[in-house]
Amino acid sequence: MLPVELRLPTIVVPVRLALVGHEASGAELFVPDIPRRGRTHLVDDVAQVLEDPTGFLPVKVGDGVRLLGKHAICWISIGVAAPDASPDFPQETSEVFTLYDRQHRVEIELLAGMRLTGTILSSTPADRPRAIDHLNRAVHFVRLWTPENHFVINKTQIVGVTELTEGPPS
Repeated sequence: MLPVELRLPTIVVPVRLALVGHEASGAELFVPDIPRRGRTHLVDDVAQVLEDPTGFLPVKVGDGVRLLGKHAICWISIGVAAPDASPDFPQETSEVFTLYDRQHRVEIELLAGMRLTGTILSSTPADRPRAIDHLNRAVHFVRLWTPENHFVINKTQIVGVTELTEGPPS
């Protein structure tokens, strides 16, 4: 009798993917097919897949699936409103911001020379309210929210983070 391969049901998430030393391009990630209330939960699931202790991630690029080393991912972004947005994942930006205790407007400089400006959302303990407290958490990726995209950024690719004074959202 041949062994039966067990697979968990997944869904495909269209993303922009920037690998170290490469230009960003379109790709598709696979996340567990579980009930979600919106696109924010989809970002949570992508971040969770990246934080999983496994070293490689299956990603559909072009016509095939490649196994990419997570260490080689500079960032992944998910559009706030997907081009093929479905009623299953409505836009819920205002709800996202109310789920966190603190917002830090920042500019993140990456090793590749790229700069991303947006908001880091955190719910760190009251005695650790600063952006540095959030960045120094024991995770490999940090999230940055912009009006157009939600970024999940590999912390090893960050050169520096500058906190910005309050101003209009980017």
